[in-house]
Amino acid sequence: MHGLLRMGAWQMDMLRGAQMATQEALGVMAVAMLQQKGDMREVSVWESEMEGVMREMARRVEWEESDL
Repeated sequence: MHGLLRMGAWQMDMLRGAQMATQEALGVMAVAMLQQKGDMREVSVWESEMEGVMREMARRVEWEESDL
């Protein structure tokens, strides 16, 4: 009986360790996902700025062509 209790306690310790490792991994994944989300937001802002620049360039080219 004592051996079974000791084995049960050992298994509980192993389970607790596995749960802690899982929680740590999930935390790392969450941080990575938040970083990726921030990076994607920066890319989106950059793309939007580039679209504005391209529109302005197209307007200037049109304007110069109309003066010829």
